Parts: sequence; C-alpha cells; structure tokens
Amino acid sequence: MVNKNRFHLSTSAAESYESQKVPAIFSPMAERTLDAISLPTRATVLDMACGTGVMAKAVSARLSEPSRIVGTDINPAMIKVAQENTPSNQHKFEWIVAPAEQMSIQDSQFDLIFCQQGLQFFPDKKAALKESSRVIKTGGRLILTCWAAIPPFFQTVADVLERHVSLDAAKVAVNPFIWNNAEEIQELISDAGFTVSSPIQLSVTRNMSASINAMEEELLATPNEPVLRSLPEEKFSLVVTEILHGVQKYKQEDELAMPQLSYLFNAFKH
Repeated sequence: MVNKNRFHLSTSAAESYESQKVPAIFSPMAERTLDAISLPTRATVLDMACGTGVMAKAVSARLSEPSRIVGTDINPAMIKVAQENTPSNQHKFEWIVAPAEQMSIQDSQFDLIFCQQGLQFFPDKKAALKESSRVIKTGGRLILTCWAAIPPFFQTVADVLERHVSLDAAKVAVNPFIWNNAEEIQELISDAGFTVSSPIQLSVTRNMSASINAMEEELLATPNEPVLRSLPEEKFSLVVTEILHGVQKYKQEDELAMPQLSYLFNAFKH
C-alpha cells in the first residue's frame, strides 16, 4: 500500500525533532536552499513531507505579500507539532496529514512545491512525483533536495549501532542518505512532467551540542527510537558514549560541527 508509514515518529520523537534536528540541520538546510534560488513576492506554496514545517516557515519569512502555504506529511505527530508552532504572520497556513503519493488536494493549486529531504523516504517515488506534478500549476516550480552522500556523523552512528544493537538499526540510521544517485533522481523528476536541470550541491553543517543529553535526544528523534528505548540503560549509555568518541574530531569547544552534502534540484512543470 502506498500510504504505509514506514517512518512513523511518536509525539515525543516529533517534539525532539523540532527542538533538536531542526536547529541542528533542517533549518540551516532550508536557508541554504532559499539562498540558492529566487522567490516571488507572493506565491501559493506546498511543503511536501513537511515534517514540523521548517521549510514552510522559512519560505513564509521571505514572502513579502500574503500567501497561502500548505504543509503535508504522513506523520500525524509531525503535523501536530507544525500546527502548534505555526508562525503568526500575514500568511495563511494549512497543515494536512497525507502521504505524498495521495494528497487530498485539488489539481493545479501551487506555484511552488518544496520537498526537503523527503523523496528518499517515499515508498513509491514515481507516484509521489506524479502527485506533485498533478497539484502544481503549469510553469510552477518544484524545489527538491536529497542528501548527496552518507555524512560522517551518521556513518559513525551506524557503525556503533551495528556493534551494539543490530544491523537493522544501523541500516535505519543511514537510510535517508543511501539513495543519492543524482542522475536517477533527475530522471524521475523529468519523467513526472518537469523540466529539470542538473543539480547543484549545497554544503551544510550539522551543529549540535557535544553533550550526552544532546546526543541522546538526537538518537531518540529517529525511527530507531523504539529499539533504543528498549535497550538497558547501560547499553544505551555505551552507544551514546561511543558515538561521541567517534565524532570527536568535529568538536569545537562544546559544539559538534559536522559536514553534510545535499543535491538541490530546480524543476519546472511543463
């Protein structure tokens, strides 16, 4: 089934995602993306696989005229956090729980669609891109980012999880990053009805506290949350300690500053 949610997060994980991962990487990623493109003064915008709405909120801060901004995500917990943190500004926000492959939205609604680090998670990527083509206006623009490689931080996490938890947990840790063939992604976007140029690479830095508590929150704000919470306390502490040791070279005073590379695809509906 296309709407099977393989990446469900609990409410606590979604809240940790907003407090931990958004400032660490997804907000900087959104700003780098917006710096790399041009925006109109007003637009009807869809943030597809919006998570807690980081891209929708970043776009809203840059649109100078009142606009309609819609966020969709398959995770109800993510949408709940997005709703609770909706900006109080001139724009009209809507938050919808829906899989990317079957959004309950009428045809040809949007001038701009953003999909930040979501495509790699979709069970049926072709269907999701076809759906984005359905709801965007002719001449509208799809701005899509996908990670370009496994970041060193997550490779360290995977290595530690494989040693102390399971191979499955290790695979979950790097899953967002392993689908990174730029030509394949470009072809999928093109086949969905878009004219798309070669991607550009964006380099962003994942900044987070080097503390034990911050690393615990980072790990628990992932689909590995259930298995990690089931570990004995001493084993979970060992996992956290070993990951922190493995990324020591990225430590700057009390912070970790770890590089990540992303592709940015800029496509137009024809």
